[in-house]
Amino acid sequence: MEILTAGQMRDADKETIANIMPELQLMENAGFAAACQIARRYGKRPVTVLCGAGNNGGDGFVVARLLRRRGWPVEVVFTGDEQKMTPAAAANAAKFKGAVRPLSLQRLKNAEKDGRLFVDAVFGTGLCRPVAGDIADFFNAMNETAAPCVALDIPSGVCADTGEVLGTAPFCDMTVTFCRPKIGHFLYPAKERAGDLIVCPIGISDEIVARQNPDVYENTPDLFFLPTATPYDNKYSRGAVLVRAGEMTGAARLAAAAARRAGAGWVGVSCDTQLQDLFAFDAETVVQPADTAEAFKAQLNGRKISAAVIGMGLKETPRACEFLDILSTSGKPFVADAGVLPFIKTVKDPSRAVITPHTGEFCRLFPDRTGKNKLDQARTAAKALNCVVVLKGADTVIAAPDGRAAINATTAFNLATAGSGDVLGGVIGAMLAKSLPPFESACAGVWLHSRAAESAGRANLTAADIVDALGKIR
Repeated sequence: MEILTAGQMRDADKETIANIMPELQLMENAGFAAACQIARRYGKRPVTVLCGAGNNGGDGFVVARLLRRRGWPVEVVFTGDEQKMTPAAAANAAKFKGAVRPLSLQRLKNAEKDGRLFVDAVFGTGLCRPVAGDIADFFNAMNETAAPCVALDIPSGVCADTGEVLGTAPFCDMTVTFCRPKIGHFLYPAKERAGDLIVCPIGISDEIVARQNPDVYENTPDLFFLPTATPYDNKYSRGAVLVRAGEMTGAARLAAAAARRAGAGWVGVSCDTQLQDLFAFDAETVVQPADTAEAFKAQLNGRKISAAVIGMGLKETPRACEFLDILSTSGKPFVADAGVLPFIKTVKDPSRAVITPHTGEFCRLFPDRTGKNKLDQARTAAKALNCVVVLKGADTVIAAPDGRAAINATTAFNLATAGSGDVLGGVIGAMLAKSLPPFESACAGVWLHSRAAESAGRANLTAADIVDALGKIR
């Protein structure tokens, strides 16, 4: 699914209004979709719809009218300036025949006792300034109650393009957005405010969306193809991965195990001779000692090696830089992490690389942070380095040098455990070995990694649990 910026969504609205349906019909469709979702999730109860003066407020007036028609006790709290209402919002305000009240903290007094539901239709996706004044005080007070809130399009106070919270914003149980999700729905801290995300069609065609030239996507299997076994496969055609081990050998063992479980047909570990006994009990891993850069180069040049993984458990030394440089000129796609990340700017050709920094490693690599938000940071870094960047976290972003990006929507907080990143590197390595391009390999690896955490079903997940769960993903 495409993820749109506020500007792209606005242009799609305009084209739809110009060529397909009037603005009032588009607003009616949005309000109807939201009212249906609210009615489906919540039993009939008192509702306060917070409406601003813009079109988001117009959507709110439609919701209020339709819920009132269903017999719900509905009131509207108008938060804007009546003289500044958009024509469509004013038209729908006129259609609403229920109570319209001014903004007041008194509206919160008995909200929990009467089971009141709040609907946020104040600002929508067009907000670009901090929320302040009475509405900020109201949101802050509302957040102190247990009263549920539903946002229309996006929680007010959230920047749709960056995921920032501009001053304050309500914590919502659900956000009903229209046509396509927006960037702010997926990036923290805004994602925490959005709650469950429901995307509703309202009559904007796929062709109109395509004409906005979206290049940010939700990370789903629609972005990649996972090869399946065929009768003509052998272990090398399924992908041969070479993992370069560092001094902390557990990291390489996890990466190798993950590559095997993710479908690589052959996995080897390159290590110093003095470390090879530590891999002896991994019966499925081929151990290949290499104490020098030249020996490692010879291993890589083996025609059967189709991808490599480097950096996990490796100390940041000139020797690590030398090994990375050899890998970058080998012509083989590779995953770079941890101990080799500080050297990625110096290698001759990183174009076949997927790097997988967490936020701390990224900040060391780019002290100026390269951008205003996580998506901007990852995309700017990918272009600067000419490689695919996986900026890890609860809202992992995958970015390619050509500007494409994907945001992982799966929330698996239990992935924050030692060795989890090593597992991810092995999974991406297996995808590269299966001849998926670097961007698609990264998307597939991140998706499989987070799905494995979900399917493991354990509160205190370990990296080994993630490896085991990879075999359950279909």
